[in-house]
Amino acid sequence: MDQEFLLRFLEIGAIDLKGDDTKLDKLRSTAKDLSAALRKAPSKTARFTMVAADPNVAATDPTVDETMASLRKQWETVANAFAGRPVGILRAILLDAIVQAARSDDAIAVAFVNTARNALAHAETSDEAEIWREAVSEIETKVDARAEAEWATPEMVAVDPLKYTPPAAVSTDYEAPTVDRSELKAKIHSAAGPWGPTNPNPHQSNNPQPWSQEFANKMSVTIAEALDGMAEELAPAPVDLSGPLSSLAKAVTAHVDKALASFSGATAGLQRRTNLLWWKEALYSPSAHASYLDLPPFEASALMALDLHEQVPTYSPASVSAFLREAVRCLPAEKDDQGNGERDVASLVRDARTTAFMQPFRALAAQYAPAPVGRGPLLSLIGHPQDSGVVDATTLRALGGVDASTKMTPSDWGTYLFRELQTARATSDSSIKRAKKK
Repeated sequence: MDQEFLLRFLEIGAIDLKGDDTKLDKLRSTAKDLSAALRKAPSKTARFTMVAADPNVAATDPTVDETMASLRKQWETVANAFAGRPVGILRAILLDAIVQAARSDDAIAVAFVNTARNALAHAETSDEAEIWREAVSEIETKVDARAEAEWATPEMVAVDPLKYTPPAAVSTDYEAPTVDRSELKAKIHSAAGPWGPTNPNPHQSNNPQPWSQEFANKMSVTIAEALDGMAEELAPAPVDLSGPLSSLAKAVTAHVDKALASFSGATAGLQRRTNLLWWKEALYSPSAHASYLDLPPFEASALMALDLHEQVPTYSPASVSAFLREAVRCLPAEKDDQGNGERDVASLVRDARTTAFMQPFRALAAQYAPAPVGRGPLLSLIGHPQDSGVVDATTLRALGGVDASTKMTPSDWGTYLFRELQTARATSDSSIKRAKKK
């Protein structure tokens, strides 16, 4: 049976309902409602996850407001039951709702895992660490299982047999031709002497030379006419093979196409891995048309996140993030005054919003993420810069969920942005598919 994460929060004392099962039922109903709402709008996954993972999220955040409104539908007097807005309870409801939705929707699962990995690295959730570890592990295992199917290279490629049904045999009534023996006999009799009814031989047998010559002439004509008549009856009727041959050609073409598609699908994982190894060794950015080695390390790491995102599918194993981290570590480290190669998030966001080399990243971020309203991904801040590239510390904490002074290495920065890109694409693609179905 699937684990209920609301109960896990109760077990560790993170929320206290005074042993009232009626209140627990209200929380469960709220989580169920929010899960249904999330499946209809997967793009909310990142915001839901970031709020659920942050014990210090503002009580006025739009996602907190949405969750509170949903709870109020089940528990009208909830405002009177607590001294202030019960953010802890709302966060527990959100996590339970997200996991419920992720269990049935792979796109939400991808978004949850990537967002949670980023958010938990910068959130103070020590008391809840085990709960989050269990939730992320369960959904990440699900995502990896699907990703393995898309990345795997089978030992053998199976191709179904050629499907072709030959046309049914054409049955015709056939009667073998025969010679009219009476007629043939009469003609031979006429050829032998003057007594025949038609075309008799005028020579008597006592005049052998003319008789034999005339007999030969008449007999050859008689036999030839009989054989010609039989030959005409034996002539085959014309057969049109264009239809059967056309059907056979179509069947063979479809079979070859299917075989090639099976081979292509089976080797896609191998080809993808080969391309990634080439990319890592070349250290060349197709988006910037420049070597990563010629760019500042933090800009290079952001573009590496973008370029890797463009090369891999939405459903990729967790090891891809580790692959990116190692690829970024191939870059020469940019040393600051302390020599530790780290920079604060505030300056990283500022440069991402202003530097020329980051334009491809900003363009994609603007497509994926809406303008920032409440807690959300850094893509919203990067893709929708205002007049100034500077984001003050309070705004960065409220909208991005990270402290402005948080330090990151190039590999940390690239991995963080890659996960946000994967999250955004998963939920964007899912929303587009749902819109088309409607």
